[in-house]
Amino acid sequence: MSTGNSIPLPIIGSEIKTACGDADNFAVNTPRALHKDKWIFFCTPLCQQEFIQDPSSSCYASQIESEVE
Repeated sequence: MSTGNSIPLPIIGSEIKTACGDADNFAVNTPRALHKDKWIFFCTPLCQQEFIQDPSSSCYASQIESEVE
């Protein structure tokens, strides 16, 4: 995973989908990580850390599986 400086972020206040599938509004401090050139947004910093440590056991794991299919 990289810092993603060249991948643009959403506009502040715009609706985003989080890794667990919830809808939220993007803010400067929204927890996020870059995965396969795509921003993944998280509800909490803990979920973000779990993803960074092991994407396959994070709340985003089911979406990763569907990307492979």
